[in-house]
Amino acid sequence: MEKAKTKMKSTYYNEEENRKKQDLMHDAFNRARGFGRRMSRRREKASSSKTVDDGVDDSMKENARENETEKNRGEEEDETVKKKNLFRGARTRSLERLEALEDSYQQAMKEYRDGTGGVTLAKLDEIGARYKQASREHHEELERAKRMIAREEIVKKKIEERENMNKDSDDSSTSVVVAVEQQIGEEGEIDLNEEKCRKEFFMQRRGKHNELILLAVGDTRDHRRVTKDPAIAKISTDFVANLAMNFQAMQIEHYIVVASSKELCTTLLNEYPHAFNKYSCGYSSAYTDSVADLEKWNLKKGDMFLLWMQQWLLVSQALDFGYSVMRVDSDVVFLEDPYPILNGPLLSPFRVVAQTDLFAPNTRPQCNRKSDENNLPADHKRLAMHLGGKHGGVKLCDDSVPGALLNIGLIYFRKSQIVPHEDTALAAFFQKLNEKFSTILRGAPTPDANAERLLDQPIFREVFNQFIVGSWKVATGQDLESFYAGQKPPCPHNGCDVAEYIVDKERKSAPLSFCEISRPGSNRKTDDGSDAIIPELVAGAPDWFFGRGCLRGVADGTKTVYSLRETIGKTDKTEHPICLAHEGDSRVMRAPGKASRGGGLVAVHAVYSKAKKRVDAMKALGWWRLDHGSLSSDVITNKPLDETCENNAQNKNGILFTHTYFRQNAENYKAFVCAGRPKLIGGCPCCSGVPEKTHESLKFIEYTPDDRTNVVNNNEKLQRVSHGCGAYDDLNGGWNEFWNK
Repeated sequence: MEKAKTKMKSTYYNEEENRKKQDLMHDAFNRARGFGRRMSRRREKASSSKTVDDGVDDSMKENARENETEKNRGEEEDETVKKKNLFRGARTRSLERLEALEDSYQQAMKEYRDGTGGVTLAKLDEIGARYKQASREHHEELERAKRMIAREEIVKKKIEERENMNKDSDDSSTSVVVAVEQQIGEEGEIDLNEEKCRKEFFMQRRGKHNELILLAVGDTRDHRRVTKDPAIAKISTDFVANLAMNFQAMQIEHYIVVASSKELCTTLLNEYPHAFNKYSCGYSSAYTDSVADLEKWNLKKGDMFLLWMQQWLLVSQALDFGYSVMRVDSDVVFLEDPYPILNGPLLSPFRVVAQTDLFAPNTRPQCNRKSDENNLPADHKRLAMHLGGKHGGVKLCDDSVPGALLNIGLIYFRKSQIVPHEDTALAAFFQKLNEKFSTILRGAPTPDANAERLLDQPIFREVFNQFIVGSWKVATGQDLESFYAGQKPPCPHNGCDVAEYIVDKERKSAPLSFCEISRPGSNRKTDDGSDAIIPELVAGAPDWFFGRGCLRGVADGTKTVYSLRETIGKTDKTEHPICLAHEGDSRVMRAPGKASRGGGLVAVHAVYSKAKKRVDAMKALGWWRLDHGSLSSDVITNKPLDETCENNAQNKNGILFTHTYFRQNAENYKAFVCAGRPKLIGGCPCCSGVPEKTHESLKFIEYTPDDRTNVVNNNEKLQRVSHGCGAYDDLNGGWNEFWNK
């Protein structure tokens, strides 16, 4: 911590550096002021000129005269500007705020260590957040000044070249300025491996509190799927467009796409103009400088293995710039805005929140007994203090899990609030991860040159495990009043007083796994082996938040739904287990659940499934937006169930949908068969629960590479593993039964 503070101090408070910054800012603003006045006069002159040539000649002459005039005026005004302290640089309000926050932090940290003054971690968090905001504002103003100078020099050079060529043109000097600005803007969408383009790209798309969502899309050369799932070559762009529209419906606009090629960005802009603009999509040349390295792995530019490496480099660079980043696979669906929960009392203590793969039943965390906070060992006490925070509701459990398999298809990285990011364990992890990718790519390939050696998921886990301190632990938020930051979003359903109460209750019954990460080999200060006073924690998200869904095709979808309802209705008099229709708009979607509760899911990642099957599932569940356009203004009304069930001319087969979170559901409701298609996004799907006992009408199908479907013969085995994505399978949770079928 002392090292971090010293580094901050040297960065912002070196007097010589401040003097240079001040001179730079004075010069930039004086020149910018004069430049702006000249441009204004040129535009007026150009608009009133009888000919274009006359306008250009006059503006060139006027430029020379005004340069001298503005130089003298700038010198006269310089002292006045200094007195008024209008320029932000060395000794300005923004820097004074930084100094004040530095002093405040030092005093608070001293009191915290001494146990005096009642200083809490929440207070340190607050000071850290204010410091980061002030620091960012100060930095951005310096960067704006640099851009002003750079842009003026480019424009000057263009005008000088134009004058030296002595060539007639229809463009005035004003047009030159516009052209150069367009050129600079276009560079931001060309190659994200160039730092200035990357910074502009992030700045243009960042959301509230410096949030970014990173998506990746290829066109596609994924060696694993080129023969097994060729349809993904086209469907991959549909997936990312559907997800973008999903975000837009929730008023989330800060998503960015890294594509496998510049041409693919053009495709997205042309085919989905309502979902993307020029700052939404870019490509990266990272890792492609050596053709020899690519050829020995049988790779070409644009290969998915390279794209996945490039996206993690971009995630790390965004964190370096002070952004929080959510990395999302393009086939994910969000049924609710995740940010109020990410920033709420349950998940805000965690630096990283990731989906986990739950296979065998005992890998889902359980909290059988909360820890006694009065008798905790030193290492657990520090964690308990951090988890409780100002809310005091997240509790440690005495339970543990053997380990959590992080699924990087859905993962959130939170920006550092107090310690500079470069001094954190997360920064060290990404440095090592990117080095690992580069080392493998540059090194000797396997004998068969199998590019799967570059697959990012196992490499990510391998490097991440080197940073874990101790073992994976369990925590619960069952004592929290709410999981949301601020006021909970209004319920969009009929019967909210019952349905939402049950959803909240069931969410609180699902604990989460977590671990601490630390920089290896550092000077450790705490009893448990971590070097951090404020721990960096990684959460395996509760599966209702970031969870894994499983899908299988079902023959004769509507007929099967009716048959299952009849069977369940003999023992369960509950109304059909579907969601209630929304009275509001189509931005909210729900998964099926007993008693119309909607399952309580926030994000669903249907992994290990062919692309066509995932599209069919999203259509049957009312999650596919591409065919409907943007429906945020359409009002959803209750419609007869049979209207949805029979709306299946293009989707005659049904989909079995289950989820690891459904393992806790009541009997007959751990899996659902859905058929037909809701008329509108957010409308109720036509679904039925599935009994645990083998049901003769349930015939599973598999999707072939040529987009045909075949009935399979292992129905009994499939039905056994279908409940809760394998709740009854003691080996692997049944994941293999869903893979590529």
